Amino acid sequence: MIKIPDSFDRLRLQSKFILITTSAIIILMSVIGYVSVEREKTILYSDIERQGKLLGETLAIPILNDLIYERLGLVEEGGLLDNYIMEIFNRRDLDLLYLVIIDEDGRVISHNDITEYGKVYSDPLTITSRAADTTAIQRFSSKGHVALDIGVPLSIGKKRWGTLKIGISLEHAEHEIIATIGRIVLLTLILVAIGFAVILLLSRRFINPITQLANTMEKARGDYLDLKVDVKGHDELATLGERFNSMIERIRQANEDLRKANEKMIQSEKLASIGILASGVAHEINNPLGGLFNCVQMLKLNGDNPEFRERYLGLVKEGLDKIEITVSKLLWMSRKSEHAPVAVNVRNAVDGVYHFVEYKMQKSNVTFDNSVPDSLHVIVDLHDFQQMLLNLIINAVHAMHDGGKLSIQGRQDNGSVKIDIIDTGIGIAPENVGRIFDPFFTTKPTGEGTGLGLWLTYGIMKNYNGEITVESDRGKGSRFTMSFPLTLNG
Repeated sequence: MIKIPDSFDRLRLQSKFILITTSAIIILMSVIGYVSVEREKTILYSDIERQGKLLGETLAIPILNDLIYERLGLVEEGGLLDNYIMEIFNRRDLDLLYLVIIDEDGRVISHNDITEYGKVYSDPLTITSRAADTTAIQRFSSKGHVALDIGVPLSIGKKRWGTLKIGISLEHAEHEIIATIGRIVLLTLILVAIGFAVILLLSRRFINPITQLANTMEKARGDYLDLKVDVKGHDELATLGERFNSMIERIRQANEDLRKANEKMIQSEKLASIGILASGVAHEINNPLGGLFNCVQMLKLNGDNPEFRERYLGLVKEGLDKIEITVSKLLWMSRKSEHAPVAVNVRNAVDGVYHFVEYKMQKSNVTFDNSVPDSLHVIVDLHDFQQMLLNLIINAVHAMHDGGKLSIQGRQDNGSVKIDIIDTGIGIAPENVGRIFDPFFTTKPTGEGTGLGLWLTYGIMKNYNGEITVESDRGKGSRFTMSFPLTLNG
């Protein structure tokens, strides 16, 4: 199995396409070139062998006649053959290395080089030629080049008079093959250059749209969906771009619908919380209202006295101020506020929320302890923080049907701010611990809870890169811990 290097996997699709196709062209041209060179070499060598064999067999006839004439004494021994051999050798129709005639004992009786006359050849080429009954063609090396040794038997019937040996150099053929290789290499480079240009063009036409789509998909993260792929043409890539644009539009619309639904659920939870706080708010408003009615009654009786009137008008203003403060604090529960994280004093925020639930807690016989240090701060939107505290406090009060104690503690620990909401209520069943942050999950009777409070709290915590955890013992109580980073990220 071939293992692909990691560096190749990290290449862009366009680079992979160019690399693979260019490599394929080079490999294909190399194979074609190799086959062409081998074919050219075979043709050249075969042609030279054919010419050499034809030359040898053509020369064998007059040489054989001269040998017979010499044996019969009709011509002078050696003279006619030597002249004939030298004449053929000097014609240079082929790259001849030697022309030699040896008798049946292997002795040289004629040679283009007269110094070889009378020598007895016993080399493997000569032995093979002498033993063959037909023309023998053998290859050997001469001065670093391939050469042919062609041995033609000089015989009539079964009578062997000798052997004609012809040496032919293939040096020129090798040079021609090298030139052919050069032409093929040049042609390969030209084709690779043309192929590379075509591949580059094709890659820009077919790969660039895919790369653009991939880059656009990479940008399509989170809420950033204001993007679109530029669609060109009517092919499959254009169809893919259109489908992607349609998908982005559907996601954008789904996100918008989800945002509106989420806002509605948040408002529903806030209204549910307002319903729970109604009795406490009524108590906060009724007390100053009673004083106001009393002041109005007294002013009717003795309103002409300037000093008396001034005193009771001051009391009226004081009562109205208390009502205004109570109402203004209540308004944040129902309005939509802008997300504005600031450094919030945790202890003051806890006291502010406790003001709304104080009547409810007293009615439920729940004592309250705010043990958060004065110096503890957390970077969060005040509205969000109070919403989370209110959800957790109301949840804790509901868990203490027969009274109990609610404690809120705070500390800085390992680069984060931790806030604990601890109650002594009935606790959470083990099978429900993993579900309490699910939307619409509640164990309260119908009409007493929406199942959204803890889910909203969990969602708000995630928006601040924080986390909320719970520890609970059945029948002993629960501890919810909110953990905020010291600095706001994102």
